[in-house]
Amino acid sequence: VSVTYPQMLLSRFIGGACMSGSVPVVFSLLSDWFHETERNAASSFFTAMMGGGIIAGQVYAGCAGPTQGWRLSFYNSGIVTIVFAVLTMITVRDPIRGGKELVLRELMAKGKTYDRKLTLQTFIMAFTKNSSNCLLMLQGFTSNLPLGVMFVFMNDYLSQEKGLSVRDATLIVAVFGFGCAVGGIVGGYLGQQCSYMNRSYLPLFMSATTAFGIFPFLALLNDSSYDHASWLPCLYAFAGGCIACMPSVNVRPCIINVNPPEIRGASLTAANLIINAARGSGATFLTTGMTLWGVSRAYGFNVIIVTFWTMTAILLALLARTLPSDQQRMETELATYAMSAMATPVSKGYGSCDDGQSIGGETYDDKSLYSIENQATTFDGLAARQTMQFMNDSLREIGDKFACK
Repeated sequence: VSVTYPQMLLSRFIGGACMSGSVPVVFSLLSDWFHETERNAASSFFTAMMGGGIIAGQVYAGCAGPTQGWRLSFYNSGIVTIVFAVLTMITVRDPIRGGKELVLRELMAKGKTYDRKLTLQTFIMAFTKNSSNCLLMLQGFTSNLPLGVMFVFMNDYLSQEKGLSVRDATLIVAVFGFGCAVGGIVGGYLGQQCSYMNRSYLPLFMSATTAFGIFPFLALLNDSSYDHASWLPCLYAFAGGCIACMPSVNVRPCIINVNPPEIRGASLTAANLIINAARGSGATFLTTGMTLWGVSRAYGFNVIIVTFWTMTAILLALLARTLPSDQQRMETELATYAMSAMATPVSKGYGSCDDGQSIGGETYDDKSLYSIENQATTFDGLAARQTMQFMNDSLREIGDKFACK
């Protein structure tokens, strides 16, 4: 409904901010839904769907825009987003925080919960004392800046510099998106296997695929032997998207694995901000460079891809030295916390009782006690029924006591 450019810019800013806020929350939930050995695969499917959605939106806008107007794409994407948001609210339930950490299972088996909270001090220490966090954040910027350029300019570059029709250029972009989805799934699986063998192998795999991912894009940008969407540019686009997404789907599981549960959400939010900043500044970086140095868009494309992805490959190679030790340190910290928590007796407080304890001539057991902790943190239909049942039983017990008197 925007009628001026500032209105459209403001609406896109608000929409992007709201939508991006959900991404780190999802990955934080994945860390509590899936065990360490399953997180790469789970992350790869979610990341592949995100990349596929971005490309599908571009393809749809490119096909429907010339005939039905650009507004239709925003209407339809907004409707789909609202529908799935409602379905998420209805069907998704909060997991137990830290419930998939092996070192915390014994703690939770004894009926205790992981109750450490995020503070500003612990968040700052996570980035000043944890080398893996710093490397992962830096590579998040260097790896995503070229992707930001591609998402904005790839279609225009193929249709203008390479001379393809808009339809052919859109088809190649769609193939690139399909390659991203395949690469996300394959990369998650291969990353999982690397983690099984040795934790340091995963960063090396990510570094190698980042370096190899440069070559298909250089071929797509510089090969002058095609002038339409033949098998050759489609092969370049598919290979580029596939290889480029293999390392990216493993980044967030690495962040999860080197941070304790209370810091993961904040760390993922910081990573998401850096990724979005890199993708948003990529187009500006390219256009500014073209203006300052008077270079062509093709030259700028080549320099950005080679420079930033080479830096990313180096950072990920360095991660192979820090990731295993930082992950082991985090697990040791959780194990120390669990042992300390299990060694500390639960304070019963005034009027509490042990199993079968007699108070005032009446015997109680644990089944007669009711805790509102879970209902205060996650209230759903089951909690409502339990609350109503508790109130009904309480009123009946009070009535029985008065009747006896």
